[in-house]
Amino acid sequence: MLAGITLEGVSLAALAALSLIWAAGAVLLIPLGLPGNWLIAAVGLLGPTFGLGWWPLGVLAGLAGVAELLELGAALRTTRRSGAGRAGAWGAVLGGLAGGILATPLLPLVGSLIGACLGAALGAVLLESLARPHGAASLGRIGWGAFLGALLGRLGKALIGVLQVVVWAWWMLHSAGIF
Repeated sequence: MLAGITLEGVSLAALAALSLIWAAGAVLLIPLGLPGNWLIAAVGLLGPTFGLGWWPLGVLAGLAGVAELLELGAALRTTRRSGAGRAGAWGAVLGGLAGGILATPLLPLVGSLIGACLGAALGAVLLESLARPHGAASLGRIGWGAFLGALLGRLGKALIGVLQVVVWAWWMLHSAGIF
């Protein structure tokens, strides 16, 4: 022991640093369509190790759930505001999901983001045109709204991911007695 430094204290500090690196790295996965928010929430499992109980897990998982709802809401709302009905809005959601999955192997790293945005646009236009007749300009507006909704949804999820990292960092500093 050197001047009050214990092996247990060093181990906890290293674990805290690694958990912050994990969480920060997970933020980078969110725009790629990977479950970064949920990977950040997983660091909350370390709460009891740091004497924080299960609160971090609950808060971080709650924020991950909010991020999912935000992404869904952005796609539905922007598509509806661009003139689509329910069919077009759900076409944006389903098309975004399918596009993200199908484009990932075609364009590694950015394929899921591009595919989700284009898939949302195509899904909205396809289902909306099947549900009721529209002119080309109206369908173009609906497609653009769905594209923006998918993009804004991913951006919102990433911002919530940053918030999750800040919350986890605060808890780490709090457990160290800094806050």
